[in-house]
Amino acid sequence: MINKIFALAPATMMVLGLAGGAPVGAQTTPACYTLESMQGSFAVIGTYGANIAIALGVRNHDANGNIAATFMNNQPVVGSPTGARSTVAGTNRGTFTVNCDGTGVVTRVATANGVSTPAFDDFLITEGAVVNGKLVAMAVTDMQRIPAGTVPGGVFLVRRYVRRPEPAAGCYTQASLQGSYSVEVNYGVNTALGLQPETFDGKGNLLRTGVLNQPNTTSTTGARIVGPVTSTGTYTVTCEGRGTFNRVVTRPDGTQAVAVDDFLITQGEQRNGLLVATRIVDAQRDPSVILPGGVFVTRLHTLRPSLTVPVPTVPGGTKTVAVAGPKNLTATSRSISLDGTASTSADGKALTYFWTMAQGSPVGSILGGTTATPTVQFSQGRGLYTFLLTVTDSTGATAQDTVTVDYRGN
Repeated sequence: MINKIFALAPATMMVLGLAGGAPVGAQTTPACYTLESMQGSFAVIGTYGANIAIALGVRNHDANGNIAATFMNNQPVVGSPTGARSTVAGTNRGTFTVNCDGTGVVTRVATANGVSTPAFDDFLITEGAVVNGKLVAMAVTDMQRIPAGTVPGGVFLVRRYVRRPEPAAGCYTQASLQGSYSVEVNYGVNTALGLQPETFDGKGNLLRTGVLNQPNTTSTTGARIVGPVTSTGTYTVTCEGRGTFNRVVTRPDGTQAVAVDDFLITQGEQRNGLLVATRIVDAQRDPSVILPGGVFVTRLHTLRPSLTVPVPTVPGGTKTVAVAGPKNLTATSRSISLDGTASTSADGKALTYFWTMAQGSPVGSILGGTTATPTVQFSQGRGLYTFLLTVTDSTGATAQDTVTVDYRGN
């Protein structure tokens, strides 16, 4: 038996479209949307301009018109000649009003990198349902009145919200990602498209195969190239549906590269007591490892029916990989956390971690240097601090990666 995440009370729910009209013979639709219609938790995807950046967030509304939200932006590093990208975490706090017709306004303060910016958004409830005689918002679209504060350049920002499971539904786990998914891989502003079937085994492993349609960079007539692409790797997921994919990508020419993606489960269902992810959005932390030119990559994963769940396998040539983050970070706080959890071992077993200062870097303090997420402090004032992560797998094989932080605090 399948219960939709928005089936708060299946026996008394009626789904409405944008027009809000009720089917013939259905219960009478309540007259108005209210603050209570927005109460609950929503997955939020923010789109900046023509796919310049993306925000993956979770926003909670109470019945009194208050919001509390967290988000992570994947955005370009200004001035980078290679299309380098950075991830920025932030929060939103504020209030909202709702009109009878489902329009409304959000008044909030967005905080990222220690900087707080006021913002105002106009929104429309685009999908709703009648639950226990009350109108409930299922999907919302908003648009920010002023240019984005976290992404420079006067960028237009639009968000789409989808209602998330009620707390009583429990947590997302690795088993929530299990089965066959279709994956649409979007490169930049419709530069290229990948179409790839994908399998999750419910235990943290993934396998993705398919084709990529990309431009022939040497063509003067717009000719295109279609070639096979394969990804194998692992995934982690948090209770609220955020997570990371760690992949080894095999390009059409047979060469390989490592990629890391941050994802958010945007839709889910409850099946036999288990939360199942039915739609996922991810953003690749670094530019495409296939297309040249520093192209930004996002993906939409959609669960498909499947009778069996093939177990993904990792090729024998896969190596232990160290991934130190966050990349391309500018900090003003004297103390921050580093993250090595995206590192992967060839045999899938636990890694050990060891963080040190890279040669030539100003001296910094490292607290918890044998953990995946140490805290570091900048001891010599402003400058570029480089930290070296060494991971060791169960066979004794090691891998290294560095992360450089531009410290601009006092």
